[in-house]
Amino acid sequence: MNMIRFLQKIPLFQALTTEQLRSISKDVQPRKFGQGDVIFREGDPGRVLYLVQSGQVRIYVNGLDGSETSVILFGRPGDMFGELAVIDGLPRSATAVALDKTLLYTISRESFRLHMQRFPQLALNFMKELTHRVRYNTRQMDSLATLPVSQRLARKLLELAQDYGRIEADSVIIDMTLTQTNLASLIGATRESTNKILRDFRERYLIWFEHGRITILDADALRAEVTA
Repeated sequence: MNMIRFLQKIPLFQALTTEQLRSISKDVQPRKFGQGDVIFREGDPGRVLYLVQSGQVRIYVNGLDGSETSVILFGRPGDMFGELAVIDGLPRSATAVALDKTLLYTISRESFRLHMQRFPQLALNFMKELTHRVRYNTRQMDSLATLPVSQRLARKLLELAQDYGRIEADSVIIDMTLTQTNLASLIGATRESTNKILRDFRERYLIWFEHGRITILDADALRAEVTA
């Protein structure tokens, strides 16, 4: 894939000139990962920023009891993660693992900082992306703190459908492979309680769940579930 065309499609690089993107593209390096490969671990040195080209990535943190809590999933071309390394250079605050065959592009902290100094638009775009991430995390914390599990799950499914949904007939297929354990971790619930609600949603024809693929059959009913 032409790297400049790829960068042009990403919000992080919007409004940059072709010449500026050509300069940045020289510092972009590809890295391939297989299903289950660890991209980085919590506590590892944070030296690079990652951009998703293809595949799926799960970001999670480990609890004191050894449990895993998913922070976010990435699967859209251009999704950015590992961005905190660009800011503070401190060790990774979470672990990233490839959920399937994944191709990532990396930019070193030093190179990215240099480009931000040279191109103010890139620095502005980066701040906007960080703001979006903070708003997302705030919504997630509010959801975990105030909503029952059924509403958390309904909200998460709608969010995944909006971000990764593919419309087919009157349904929306979430174009990610999601295990019940992944979903439970994303909403801060047990696997058992998540499975129970998934069965309830399926029996009410709100969703269909098979082989790790979720199809939203009735988005309006799911939205009503969130506000019930």
